[in-house]
Amino acid sequence: MIKTFTGVSLVKSSRVSLGRYFALLLLIGIAAFMAPGFLTLQNILNLLRSFSFLGFISIGMTFVILSAGLDLSVASLLALCSVLTALFQHWGIYLGHTTTLSYIFPFPFILITVLLIGSFLGFLNGIVITKLKITDFVSTLGMMVFARGLAFAISGGRSIFEVGAETLFMGRGMVGIIPFVACLWVFAIMFCTIVLKYTAFGQRLYVSGENPEAARLSGVDPHIYKIAAYTISGFFAALAGVCMTGRLNVGEPRVAQGWELDAIAAVVIGGTSFAGGQGSVVKTILGVAIIGLIRNILSLLGILPSPQQMIMGLVLLFAVILQRLGERNSD
Repeated sequence: MIKTFTGVSLVKSSRVSLGRYFALLLLIGIAAFMAPGFLTLQNILNLLRSFSFLGFISIGMTFVILSAGLDLSVASLLALCSVLTALFQHWGIYLGHTTTLSYIFPFPFILITVLLIGSFLGFLNGIVITKLKITDFVSTLGMMVFARGLAFAISGGRSIFEVGAETLFMGRGMVGIIPFVACLWVFAIMFCTIVLKYTAFGQRLYVSGENPEAARLSGVDPHIYKIAAYTISGFFAALAGVCMTGRLNVGEPRVAQGWELDAIAAVVIGGTSFAGGQGSVVKTILGVAIIGLIRNILSLLGILPSPQQMIMGLVLLFAVILQRLGERNSD
């Protein structure tokens, strides 16, 4: 993938990037003014932990949007995998045999099973979109409703309380002074950055997203890479679900409602193009931080969840408009 930039377009691109950093610094300043303890080490580490959950699904969303796709099902897959993680540790209770934790099999196998389920449902998204020619929006909207409904059906609409120590460590554990989930997120960022930047898979994903016809002419099947992108998105949604279960100590079918919009907004604010083929996981980190800080400030202001969703929708709309204007100017 080779792009040619004029001096003017480079200057405009730099201005947009600086604008994102300015927005982040402004939000940090506002939050620090509203909460004097905001910049303490403990609060920063807590923010890093809270950013990680959205960060996981935003990594997956980055792969999907790079492939010129859109995944509305990530938050529902997270909720489903949260319920499954807890369910597999309460199997005996559901069969009426015991009132204590009763693993269906050891935690490592539970973790692998849940990750495979999330990946498989993401894979199904990709198959439906590429083979049945159903649009990304309709396909992932259907999966969103299905996964959330299945989470409620499995749990009976109730939270599944208490999980084992291994799951708790995934969401609450510490590595020194750093939350384990944050370490896991940073590792995922580094690994995915290497994959996108230095492997044939990454380069072909960029080409497939930016110009599918050119990819076909060069012998690359864009459908394979779109399916892979959705599979990766499902994997990270499942990983976020496991970690969220550990954080809350509960399998919760209602968790992460509306997070699909936050993930999309984080990726777009970070600079990944809706048109596909442009962007990176590293840039998405900036978007996650901005979205996380906006949520934090809204909570400090005492704004209820429903108005918060309305505001986040406006943030997403504003980010898309700015991106479109930037693309027109660069042309």
